[in-house]
Amino acid sequence: MKARVARRRGSLVGLVRAFRDAAAALPDALVAIDEERRIRWFNTAAGRLLGLAYPDHLGRRADEVVAIPGLPAWLAADGAEPLNDVAAPGDADVHLSLRLIPYADNHALLLGRDISQVLRVEKVRRDFVANVSHELRTPLTVVHGYLDLIEPEQVPEFESILRELRKQSHRMTQIVEDLLTLSRLDSGENLPQMRVAMGPLVRTLLRDAEGLSRGRHVITLEHDDGQDLLGSPKDLYSAFSNLVSNAVRYTPVGGHITIGWRTGPDGGRLSVRDSGHGIPARHLPRLTERFYRVSTSRSRESGGTGLGLSIVKHVLQLHDAHLDVQSEVGVGSTFACIFGVERLLPPEPVCEDA
Repeated sequence: MKARVARRRGSLVGLVRAFRDAAAALPDALVAIDEERRIRWFNTAAGRLLGLAYPDHLGRRADEVVAIPGLPAWLAADGAEPLNDVAAPGDADVHLSLRLIPYADNHALLLGRDISQVLRVEKVRRDFVANVSHELRTPLTVVHGYLDLIEPEQVPEFESILRELRKQSHRMTQIVEDLLTLSRLDSGENLPQMRVAMGPLVRTLLRDAEGLSRGRHVITLEHDDGQDLLGSPKDLYSAFSNLVSNAVRYTPVGGHITIGWRTGPDGGRLSVRDSGHGIPARHLPRLTERFYRVSTSRSRESGGTGLGLSIVKHVLQLHDAHLDVQSEVGVGSTFACIFGVERLLPPEPVCEDA
């Protein structure tokens, strides 16, 4: 019996050592912390990426010895969401993504991954798209200009061809403009923080929808004349108008479209509701991907570029907001931009003449 127990103990010790050796060899930083966020163990990569030293930092609180801005608050919130794109302590050129993985008895694993190469590749992609879009802009402008000089009525035999060329050149120009907009949003440049008067904005959206619809739909506005938003007027208008134009494009003639702006204790909600075809549930998670189309034929007929919802997502992310989509096939869809209460501004006081 003693021999069997000794063999089992030796086997367990061997497994633990093998596990620790494997964890130590990982390129990602691994830090085991207890319920008080004290460091119990860490691998070699944690020393390189997080600046931990053995044995000095064993038993110390992770938020005290890992010099990453925002880490204490993130740990206090139990790392509900990954902490992305933070600079490694002592090396600003190394970018990390941190995750907190809980396990038994309120312990957790702090996982740190070097994403510097991923970010560099992403930057190359963004620069490529931006440069190609800029280069396409000029020749497209020239082609479009020459096409505008030719009146289809003057050459009846080529009338249908010229109209199709104009339509497609407009579409290509819009794709290029949308790609440039996405490149600017991707660059992470700071957006202006200004008061966005929501009353005039939603009324402008209503006029835009009526202009696009040309009387083919019933369009209504629900506006509580409540609070305004803090953000970039140009970019918010771009995001909202994309939702409005999509509703007009994909709602059959005679359908209803409702534009709404509501505020409350939890924040603000700009919504565009339509009685269109609806979107199958399997497509909803991918709607904001670039060039993703629920129905290729219907999108091409309507003139969409496949980039509108991606622009909406990026604009909302830069305003600490998110897009909520509810849809039912045969009933319609509701696209809602949800803003936190910190983005709301009380309406400006009206100055009355004495």
